[in-house]
Amino acid sequence: MSFGAPYLTLPEFTYHKPKSLKEALQLLNEFRDEAKVMAGGVGLIAFMKERLLAPNHVIDIKDIPELKIIEYRKGEGLKIGATVTMSEIEKHDIVREKYVALHQAVKAGSDPIIKNRATLVGNICEAIPWVDGPVPLIAYNAELEIMSVDNVRRMPVSEFIKGPVEISLEPNEIVTSVYLPDLPPEAKSLFMKFNTGSEFALATLAAYVNDSKKPRDARLVYGAVSTKPVRAYEAEKIILTNKNISEAVILAAEKASKEIDVISDVLATEDYRRHLVKLLTINVLSRIFEVG
Repeated sequence: MSFGAPYLTLPEFTYHKPKSLKEALQLLNEFRDEAKVMAGGVGLIAFMKERLLAPNHVIDIKDIPELKIIEYRKGEGLKIGATVTMSEIEKHDIVREKYVALHQAVKAGSDPIIKNRATLVGNICEAIPWVDGPVPLIAYNAELEIMSVDNVRRMPVSEFIKGPVEISLEPNEIVTSVYLPDLPPEAKSLFMKFNTGSEFALATLAAYVNDSKKPRDARLVYGAVSTKPVRAYEAEKIILTNKNISEAVILAAEKASKEIDVISDVLATEDYRRHLVKLLTINVLSRIFEVG
């Protein structure tokens, strides 16, 4: 990840390596705005090298045992701790078999060396518009567990990300885990992205349906096309109400390309991104519903 010409050195800071979550929360409560939490450190180190961030204190949580958990419980869902790496998620059997869109998003990400350090929770907290991780999580209605020294709360990923590099997190809070609800056996999900060979995607899509034969719930979440992941609610309604699924796929793609907020930037124009939204929607939904 690079935004410009980085410095060769980091700004000066005090490094803390707490042995427990309680100790980490106490440190963060003490230093608040002067501190940043580091799990994998991929994004934080990049920001610090480029002087976009210069915290006085860095709190390294990557070796705290209770944050390294990834576990699935039938009827409850999947819990992924804050320091679980992308590599660990990609190799997890339940993720690969049940949470397909998440597995595809992680697999489509950075090179193996980065995946061995980068974390899903870190991906979310960076709130960079083109990152892949939040997109399938929003499609699954995933929630975050957020802790401080005196409080624990849950928040949907969709509400946590407010805009580019802007999240709903107080200075004394840590995101400790992400929770994905259990999915029905008939559920299907897919993730797809379009880029031009650079690290920056031009458009991504995570689609979820609770049943590809008789859908009663559908979610279409797009990333890299706006300032944060966006859902195509009207397009979702078309999937649920149109009995001719082949026709519904085309109509939903057209609706999605028109209804969501889309940006223009140095990578692509608004019109081109809307075109990509349509193509991604047709491609992904055709695979989910197995139509030509």
